[in-house]
This record gives sequence, C-alpha cells and structure tokens, in this order.
Amino acid sequence: MRTKSAILIILCAICGQLSAQNVAIGERAPRVRSFKYEIESGKYLYLGFVHSPSRPCEISAPKVSELIESLEPISAVLFTRERQGECKQWLIDMFINGSKVQMGADEIFRKFGVEYAPFGVILDHKRRVLWQGNPQMLDKVKIENIIQQWTLQK
Repeated sequence: MRTKSAILIILCAICGQLSAQNVAIGERAPRVRSFKYEIESGKYLYLGFVHSPSRPCEISAPKVSELIESLEPISAVLFTRERQGECKQWLIDMFINGSKVQMGADEIFRKFGVEYAPFGVILDHKRRVLWQGNPQMLDKVKIENIIQQWTLQK
C-alpha cells in the first residue's frame, strides 16, 4: 500500500512539473504590466519566447518573423529573459533590423508559464489564445489556417 501511495505521489509531482504553460487555447492571455497588447480589431499578434543561446530559437525566430512579415493581419513580438549585453548576435541583429524584441522579459515568461524556448502564442484582438506551441512547426499555411479557423468561429 505504501509503495502504491509513493508511486502516486511521485507521478502527481512529475505531472505537475510537466504542465509548462499557463495559457489555454480559447482563453484570454494573462495581463502583463511590462507589455501592453496592442492588437487592432481583425488583427492578430504572435508572441515568440526565445533564448538566444538556443539553436532551435536561432533557427525558428527569424523564420517565423519572416513568415509573419509576409502575412497582412498578423504582427510579431519576441521576448527574451536576457538583457541586451547577454544576447547572442542573431537576436541583436533581428532587433536592429526592425523586429520587435523585448529583452529582460521575465514577467511575461512568468505570467505565461514559459519554461522552454522556443515557444509561441498567437492571439486575436481580444487577447484570446488561438494557438500555442513550438514555432518550429509553423509555416505560412498553418498560420493562415489558424487565423481562418478563428475568423469563421466569430
């Protein structure tokens, strides 16, 4: 009996640690003091959570930013916990080239419960989460389908 109880407690602890994000599809994104969601009606916003030493972030962030630039109704903001002097050159280059990058974004990482990067969230103008997950899985068709699916549900 003690063994079963111990196993159950361990499994509950592990499952609790595996819940990575505090956001759910269809729910509103959490309010964040250090960031103001500015999304016009009929528009969408991609929030990208990155860590510049991460090779997957280095690959996916520029790719997703470029995809989003090619789509009319969506814009992007990247967040990193790093300070300006700590970021790798690829992220600094994205910032210099006009991408919206917010450095030192501890609060939004915490509010969204993001512990692993890369991570992305797509929001509508009501701050409703339309998609969340690994941005390496996104392409132009997937983003268009996410937007179209939620546009039809309005």
